[in-house]
Amino acid sequence: MRALLLVLLCICSCNLQAWAQDTATPALHTRSCATTEYQEALQAQDPSLVLRQQQAMERAQEGSFKLSQSKAAWRNTIITIPVVFHVVYNTEAENIPDEQILSQLAILNADFRRQNPDTVNTPAYFRPFAADTQIEFCLASIDPNGDPTTGITRTQTDRASFETSRDDVKFTSRGGKDIWDSNQYLNIWVCRITGNTLGYSSFPGYNANIDGVVLLYSSVGAPPFNRSSGPYNQGRTATHEVGHWLGLRHIWGSACNNADGIEDTPNQQRDTGGCPTGIVTSCNNGPYGNMWQNYMDYTDDGCMNLFTNGQAALMQATLATARPSILSSLACTGRIRSDFEITNPTDTLVLVGTAVNFTDKSEGSRPTAWLWEFEGGTPATSTEQNPTVTYNTPGSYTVKLTVTNGIVSDTAEKLQYIEVTVSDLVVYPNPAAAYITIEQPARIEVRHIELVNSIGQTVLQQTVADRVVQLQVQHLPAGVYYLRLQSSNGMVIKKISVIR
Repeated sequence: MRALLLVLLCICSCNLQAWAQDTATPALHTRSCATTEYQEALQAQDPSLVLRQQQAMERAQEGSFKLSQSKAAWRNTIITIPVVFHVVYNTEAENIPDEQILSQLAILNADFRRQNPDTVNTPAYFRPFAADTQIEFCLASIDPNGDPTTGITRTQTDRASFETSRDDVKFTSRGGKDIWDSNQYLNIWVCRITGNTLGYSSFPGYNANIDGVVLLYSSVGAPPFNRSSGPYNQGRTATHEVGHWLGLRHIWGSACNNADGIEDTPNQQRDTGGCPTGIVTSCNNGPYGNMWQNYMDYTDDGCMNLFTNGQAALMQATLATARPSILSSLACTGRIRSDFEITNPTDTLVLVGTAVNFTDKSEGSRPTAWLWEFEGGTPATSTEQNPTVTYNTPGSYTVKLTVTNGIVSDTAEKLQYIEVTVSDLVVYPNPAAAYITIEQPARIEVRHIELVNSIGQTVLQQTVADRVVQLQVQHLPAGVYYLRLQSSNGMVIKKISVIR
């Protein structure tokens, strides 16, 4: 468990060279992992975090194994993840320009699709393992309210820097910027981070209000838009941290025990700093040694150039198991998706005469017009956003909603969505020849039925668990019978006539 905690909760924290535009940034050292502060703060707030992360990891690893058995399934499916960059700045140097952010987005797309120009630096012996992950990134064009956005927010703060252990940058009330719905967006905060930290990321299983990536402003993008000094000025911090957000762990482990859980990353004893040349071996991993070119090691930006097939499969599986809703996000499309629910009552099984409140739950671009169609309802149609409808006749009814913003539109139809029931116990037909139907009101269930003849003999009994029951009586002599019904609402007796 201790090893699991170290790997899962590790925040990539890196000492840096003094940046050209900001002499207050610390001097250069190698990257190093600073887990404890962030880990302890999160666990103190939420002790169940480790278990949730472990469960998310196990589901992703199971999904990764299935994907690796059928590579064609994921290799032909490109996933696009909507991204919002939250620039939180105190000085103008920290308020990096749009061009630098667009540069970072381009780097993410190139790295994850293996279209980065430095693929030529991948050694020949590792090239068979190098993967196009089939994951792409786009700047959000729709904000959580459905309004147009550039995919970049800018927030001026009085905070000189933000500590990793507090996550204040993710909260407007603490001088940062509140998260956009993490089910629909990858949130990336850009700010000055206290100490020597280049960036850090949440893993699958974190609470939704802190789910995302935080980057030091001077690590974002690449020259000429990033005018900071190297070696961490080529945008690979974001590639590394988004790898964590998609479930990847570091590729090394002191026990030489496949610490990242991925078969095609060689066992490696420790992180790699700087930019090695040639083969570096550890953990008896010859002849080719450590995969220090991997984005999940700690080498300089210019020396990272690949994800492996196993890492790609795990990231795909993480999206499918831990982040499935982002796969259907409309945040980059400009489209609209019609949807609705009832909010009062919350159950679609209702009594005759009940007023039902419908709520528009459409996603994507903000609708400006609504057309509701209510089979069996009063009114039968409505152009309100959240109408109220009354159903006066028992039955099952379809509801349809068409939404539009004048440019795009969409329709959602839910068949037999509303089931309207009688307001009191009904037994029909009466008299009956072949069968009788017993119908209780909404949310009441018949549990036991007895049919008793005129001299008190039980001629039929049945245990049931439904609200509506059909009882066969064609084999009974004509006459008067008494139907005893034990339901979740108590005992009811009805007089029934059977005819021939």
